[in-house]
Amino acid sequence: MKNKLKLLVLPLAILILVFACEEHDHEPISSDDSKPTPPENIVVTPINGGFDISYDLPADNDLLFVKAVYTNSKGEEAEVKTSRYDNKIQILGLGDTSEKTITLYSGDRAENLSDPVTVKESPLTPPIYLIQETMEIAQDWGGAKFSWVNNLKTPVAIELLAEGNNSEIALVDTYYTESDSFSASIRGFEAVPTLFAAVIRDRYDNFSDTIYADTPDKLITPLHEERLDKTKFVKIVLDNDNDWGRWDNNYSNFYDDDIETVVHTQGGEPFPQTLSVDLGQNVILSRIVVNMRRGWPYDHGNPKKYNLYGAKEFPGTDGNFDNWTLLKECESIKPSGLPIGTNTDEDMAHFEAGDEYTFDEQTEIRYFRFSVTQTWDGATYVDFAEITFWGNVVD
Repeated sequence: MKNKLKLLVLPLAILILVFACEEHDHEPISSDDSKPTPPENIVVTPINGGFDISYDLPADNDLLFVKAVYTNSKGEEAEVKTSRYDNKIQILGLGDTSEKTITLYSGDRAENLSDPVTVKESPLTPPIYLIQETMEIAQDWGGAKFSWVNNLKTPVAIELLAEGNNSEIALVDTYYTESDSFSASIRGFEAVPTLFAAVIRDRYDNFSDTIYADTPDKLITPLHEERLDKTKFVKIVLDNDNDWGRWDNNYSNFYDDDIETVVHTQGGEPFPQTLSVDLGQNVILSRIVVNMRRGWPYDHGNPKKYNLYGAKEFPGTDGNFDNWTLLKECESIKPSGLPIGTNTDEDMAHFEAGDEYTFDEQTEIRYFRFSVTQTWDGATYVDFAEITFWGNVVD
């Protein structure tokens, strides 16, 4: 009976100790009620959308932090706090260039605040407006192309808008990016004058002005295009083509509209590694999208560099590239530029969408060649999931 009583008493003592500790955590570290010395020699340096603030730390032994209190662009009070080991504070996320009042305090272990020190300064132009100044909206195949420069590499959301059937402008797509330069297109529009626009938003919910095309009426007429019918494609194998059906895959997988299936070469063969296809009709290509093999983004045998060739008349079975027209030299680009195996959300969004290439020259072709010169990790085999074509069929 005595042993059982001891077992009950011991946990109870532990519980009392735990609750005592929890209660103590919410109390000031010290009971001192004297004010600490405020920060001195404050220097405020305006930056884009904020300030860099430096100061001399007080010599108080019980100094715990320095904080800056200010009103943000939404009229809300905000603060930034740093520890006693740092002599600078950065304020970010201001959405305008109006003068700001910043109040600095020192705080000690007893949570006493110093007397306030107030400074006034105006931030430089917020990043969203710097990006806005570079934004261009231009005519593109089936829609509009948006391009911009983000020299500060600020994380932003680019909202792409377009006029719908009810004549109201609506959100079509959003791109999240911090790349220093970028372009994106929205498609699926008829070749009629259409209103396109963009809005830039930062992580602090500051918004740019609405940006329109630089045309007299703000309208753009998309270029006509249509998705090519893959059921018309016919396999052709030229003398210097590779076998793309290795490792239990099929040559036709690259045009089966299934990005889970792949084409695959043997490996150990020299580059370029090439496949050819009869598109089944004469076309002028506007663009293609190449989808990498699932599960290996920017890695393994996924194509990194490749050339696209075309011919209107069949040039012969020898596959001599001199008899083919070079349509485009392509390189798959990872938005973040990070090493293989490390991918950002932006990288993965690009991977899911596929690598898109547009054609500037209007070259009529029927026969198409895809010739890989380099894979992402240097593999000597090539594998990828799909190629999709858009353009205009020539009657």
